[in-house]
Amino acid sequence: MARFLDTVMRGLGSPNFAPLAGYQRRDFYRNRAWLWAIGYFAALLTAAAAVVFLGPRALMLLAVPLALLALLIIWALPDSRNPPTNWVQRLLFCFIVALLLWPDYLAFDLPGLPWITALRLFAVPLAAVFLISISVSSSFRQAIRDRLSVAPVTIVLLLLFFGIATMSVLLSADPEASLNKLVVAGLYWLLTFFAALWVFSHRRNPNVFAGLIWAFAIVTCLIGLQEWRLQMIPWAGSIPSFLAIEDPAVQNILSAKSRATTGIYRVQSKFTTPLGFAEFLAFASPFILYFAVYGRNWLIKLAAMGSLPLILLSIIRTDSRLGFVGFCMTFLLFLGLWALRQWAQKRESIFGPAVTISYPVLLAGFLTATFFVGRLRAMVWGTKAQSFSSQAREEQIDMGMPMIWSEPWGHGIGRAASELGYRNLAGGLTIDTYYLAVGLEFGVLGFMVYFGIFLSALAYGLYYLLKSEDRKAVLLIPVMIAISIFIVVKSVFAQQENHPLVFIFLGMLVAICWQMRSVQDRTEQS
Repeated sequence: MARFLDTVMRGLGSPNFAPLAGYQRRDFYRNRAWLWAIGYFAALLTAAAAVVFLGPRALMLLAVPLALLALLIIWALPDSRNPPTNWVQRLLFCFIVALLLWPDYLAFDLPGLPWITALRLFAVPLAAVFLISISVSSSFRQAIRDRLSVAPVTIVLLLLFFGIATMSVLLSADPEASLNKLVVAGLYWLLTFFAALWVFSHRRNPNVFAGLIWAFAIVTCLIGLQEWRLQMIPWAGSIPSFLAIEDPAVQNILSAKSRATTGIYRVQSKFTTPLGFAEFLAFASPFILYFAVYGRNWLIKLAAMGSLPLILLSIIRTDSRLGFVGFCMTFLLFLGLWALRQWAQKRESIFGPAVTISYPVLLAGFLTATFFVGRLRAMVWGTKAQSFSSQAREEQIDMGMPMIWSEPWGHGIGRAASELGYRNLAGGLTIDTYYLAVGLEFGVLGFMVYFGIFLSALAYGLYYLLKSEDRKAVLLIPVMIAISIFIVVKSVFAQQENHPLVFIFLGMLVAICWQMRSVQDRTEQS
């Protein structure tokens, strides 16, 4: 027996009987180094050929493997007790400042690369630190999951929409352009939502953000006053050469804006169009009214009330109906939500129920006034000067609806204007209603999912506004109004300049709801 075992052991020790012999050939890669060299040079030649034949367009496609490699490296990072979550907060606020104060068309324009804008300078590092925090910290992942659980329907719809947007790239007639739009949407919409969800779940940050919205609205209005005085964008003739982009779109932005039928100058401040400026002021109005009603002292309340006429004046100087409609919605919805909360929180008071019950009468009275009061009718429904815009929207809808029904799965993200093929008087491709744009790009299902995100979030916000007794819950009112204004305004305005701000509002709403649920849980436990 001993001799047999000795023979077996000598056999196992022999190279001829080595276990898993095929996995012990250490010279496999060394002997085939020439193959790896050929593969490497073939990859270089392929990249060079792509750049030669496709030009700068190839850089986007060639960057995809590098992006995937970066994501793989982040995923493989070891766990850490100190994730860079503080940088998530800092970079998000820097992103907000760049979004609301810096003109996005003033950027570095390097050959072969997209414009290096202020938003991208902060969005890319924000994405990096957020993903690193997710990768290295289990507690951060659990915290995000906990916050997401407060609005499950909204989160599912949000992720489903980005799944539909990703699939739409495959349906696009220009996949490269659609892929670029998808990346931008991922950075400016999805990333900012998750970052805002984390940042605004800290108790003081929502009020800080509301104050920033107020401050930035005043700054942009002051720029608008100077623009109105000069009848031109203040910095149009003094842009440094390293920020000046020789592009027809930028030159169009910097040119004086006036309505063709009236010749009245239209203020746009730091935004790319007067409509974008008016839309932002409409979003800012409920936050200013919030400080006027719930400010901590009379100085803040008086300052907020004094700011509202400046906001209205700036909206009027944009000559934009959507801005005025949003401004009016601020007061109408604020009154209604305030009355509902009073009724829910103070059962013994008759003021809340009285205002709530009479609210339909007040709303009907306002709508009636928009038809019979001349100045109000012109600002809400428009005059002959705006009839061309209304007619253009009707024509676009007549052209676009058959296209949606013929291909209900969509034509690809970023392809709405190209697929519609409608041109304005200047000959440029345009699309005026975002409803139509969403339907053309993402199809019928994508349309329902996209607007379902915001409608479901409003439902969660209303639930916690009426249920929570915490005073901080009233900050839900301006956020909900801003999102409601967004839904209404998008029926006549397709530009996406303020979309990142709306997704920040969405994350802020979910974060405040989570705060209210946490307060309720602590109260019940105590």
